[in-house]
Amino acid sequence: MRTRLYAIAALAQLAHASDPLSYHGGSILAMAGRDAAVLVLDKRIGAGNNLIGDECCRVLEASTRSLLAVRGIQGDVQSLLEDVAARLRLRRLEEGDDACQEPKTLASLVSVMLYGQRARGGAPGYSVEPVIAGLDKDGAPFLCAQDGLGAKMTSKTFVVAGTAAQSLYGSCEALYKPDLAEEELVEAACGAMAAGLDRDCLAGRDVAVHVVSSTGVRREDRRLGREAVAPAGGAPAGFR
Repeated sequence: MRTRLYAIAALAQLAHASDPLSYHGGSILAMAGRDAAVLVLDKRIGAGNNLIGDECCRVLEASTRSLLAVRGIQGDVQSLLEDVAARLRLRRLEEGDDACQEPKTLASLVSVMLYGQRARGGAPGYSVEPVIAGLDKDGAPFLCAQDGLGAKMTSKTFVVAGTAAQSLYGSCEALYKPDLAEEELVEAACGAMAAGLDRDCLAGRDVAVHVVSSTGVRREDRRLGREAVAPAGGAPAGFR
């Protein structure tokens, strides 16, 4: 009986180790407040348990009211961000600068692109998990998490993705409160992320905090539990 339990545990560890979404690590948390949405993600990129770098670009500022964050295989992450950016530029050339401002529109675009990879056959598509956060035209927060096939899950409270997702659900449930003001929302989201990352060795290091409000998008970098630091920079134009 004990041998069988050891075998089951070893198979579970092997399945987790062979998961392509876990190879480069990374976790994302998005939380909604009274009139703002906050997106927090770690900047670690690794190869399994090995650390490669801590200035990983995983976010696209799609408009002044919407953000797209992606985690998974880093090559697929960069490809999807660039493909979405190109698709948005094309839509705006055809329809004007006001096209694709809504986060809901961005979520639908990403979903169609992900499922389209599967529908065409051949390559398996992107090994990614996207998270969309922003404000709609009425100023209400919009949060959406998707799987690699583009299946959408929207929420009015918070969404999570990544290797620390299980821990993040618990910490978000504990710290989230409805109708938080912007600064309170940032602290709650950072506190939830810190608690979640403490229990995951495939995510961590510094985090990037993106706040979408009526005044636009702002970013700050933080070392959770320590004094916040200034952004290191180096991301391509349009990416944060």
